[in-house]
Amino acid sequence: MIIPTHGHNSGQEVRERPRRILQIFSRYKEYGGEEGSVYRIGDALQSEFDVGFFIYSSTDLFSSNVLRKTVGALKAVSNWEVISNLRRYHQLGRYDCWLVHNVFPAMSPSVYAIAFKLGVPIVQYLHNYRLGCINGFFMNHGEPCQRCIDGKFFSAFQTACWHDSRIQSGVMGGIMKRVKRLDVFDKVQHWIAISDAQKKEHVRMGIPAERITTIHHFLDVRKEPPPYPPAGDVLFVGRLSNEKGVEWLLRAWVSLQNMGRILWIVGDGPEREKLEALAETLALRNVRFTGFLKSAEAESIWANTACSVVPSIWMEPFGMVVLESWAKCRPVVAHRIGALPEIIEDGKGGILVEPSAPSEMAAAIRGILEHPEQGAVMGRAGFARLSSHFSQAIWQNKIQKVFQEVTFNDPYKSLQEGDSGV
Repeated sequence: MIIPTHGHNSGQEVRERPRRILQIFSRYKEYGGEEGSVYRIGDALQSEFDVGFFIYSSTDLFSSNVLRKTVGALKAVSNWEVISNLRRYHQLGRYDCWLVHNVFPAMSPSVYAIAFKLGVPIVQYLHNYRLGCINGFFMNHGEPCQRCIDGKFFSAFQTACWHDSRIQSGVMGGIMKRVKRLDVFDKVQHWIAISDAQKKEHVRMGIPAERITTIHHFLDVRKEPPPYPPAGDVLFVGRLSNEKGVEWLLRAWVSLQNMGRILWIVGDGPEREKLEALAETLALRNVRFTGFLKSAEAESIWANTACSVVPSIWMEPFGMVVLESWAKCRPVVAHRIGALPEIIEDGKGGILVEPSAPSEMAAAIRGILEHPEQGAVMGRAGFARLSSHFSQAIWQNKIQKVFQEVTFNDPYKSLQEGDSGV
């Protein structure tokens, strides 16, 4: 694109440089769906923007060494290494905007402080509920909890709801208080929620509703879906952690294990040993814990899957596995919680059941297994909904409008002013 210049360059033409976005993400101790989303979003943005990545993690925060753990805790409050490196990245990249995904715990709220000092616009991508819950799940030792949603985190310290540690919960509560003192809710230019359900909870936290845009995740189908099997199995895919609710799926399987099908549990996580012990206690047959699988191995299981199950017990902010299931033309049985009713049309792309009701979940799964023709119809309906509501083209159109509104109203600014105030 050719645009005219202003001022002393009048009469000349310069080629507009691509808008530059720096994606910022603090990695968790273990890889999860959020990290996958960050990379997928970055790849999708490349078609319109010049995208850089600032990815950080710190083993100090999880070290057993007292000195390193102390240093890690100090970094979580104010990370001087991140401040220095981010300043240098910004000077070199001349970024128009920072797209922040996560700064906790390793990067610290210093990311916001340096952005405000430099005058860099921030768009914050919301993936969980960390700003109103120190563990990000609205869960407290396996039970729903929103005691800290108003920004007072003393309850988190009292109940040791993060890493089962009062000390770590207290430190994280202090970190979140610093976010409040930095006035992040008002100074961040715009927020992206991944569902209306998630947006609603962040408005309750105090973020202005008019600054939050809901943009659902996307998934484009690149392969022909496998044929629907007449006697398929049941599949869970995800991290084996408490909030994912796999316990309830195992309890539902008690009444389904004699149907001659296999329940595949694909994934790994801190709850795996406990869940395998529960399966043994319940004397379950035909349950396979596979751990993480390579793509070819996972494809083989999907090909013989009649339905996938999303038994989450937290307020799931989206549920990417629903789209993955629809990409295979497979229906989903899911708990009616969080954003899942927003994504799934009950009775079309899948079936919604009440949380923590294994008999209801078992009945829904049994109905699909006993009537494969209905499962195939629901799978095709999910595939159609994936294309019409959750495509990359829809996502890109919405996110481009956000960036246009936040940073690019003056197309000549970056050409004339140089380094965004650094």
